[in-house]
Amino acid sequence: MKISMQGLRYGMAALVLVIAGHAQALMLMPSDADWTSDQNGTLNASNVASIVGTSSSLDLFYKSNYQGVDEGGFAGSYSTEYWGDPNDALITFTGGPSIICPECYLIVKDGNLPQYLFSLADWNGTDSLDLQDFYPGPGGAISHVAIFGKTVVDVPESSALILMGLGLIGLGLARRRVAH
Repeated sequence: MKISMQGLRYGMAALVLVIAGHAQALMLMPSDADWTSDQNGTLNASNVASIVGTSSSLDLFYKSNYQGVDEGGFAGSYSTEYWGDPNDALITFTGGPSIICPECYLIVKDGNLPQYLFSLADWNGTDSLDLQDFYPGPGGAISHVAIFGKTVVDVPESSALILMGLGLIGLGLARRRVAH
């Protein structure tokens, strides 16, 4: 079997594109934070909504506790790997339903140091979140990461609503005929 150099180049280029397409990650550092909080306790959905200034009701989508269990409605779809002190973490989509973020927020927390909050409005829910250089030095470490978001409700298309309305009118007319 003879392989041309041009064919080999095209094959290598295709392989690089495939690998690059699957290696997407959104890198976040403390300097990228949209908000910070000096609150020592764990932030809940109401705290996050208040800090970011949204009137939306938020839900806990995913929370990973360092050396603990994952929580939230999407706990089965994501995993988090920690390293360093830990001052770095990688949140990876592992499969299943993904988070849809028209309004989502990531929290990176240490026990006694500021908590960092990030807007994830542009995140597609499947790219990895690469958290770098949080709480360097002695005494600081990531205790957990959490993603809160606004629950997205599927709204039926207008054609579905029209069909449902026509069906209800038809049922009403049929009931009138039976009554007479």
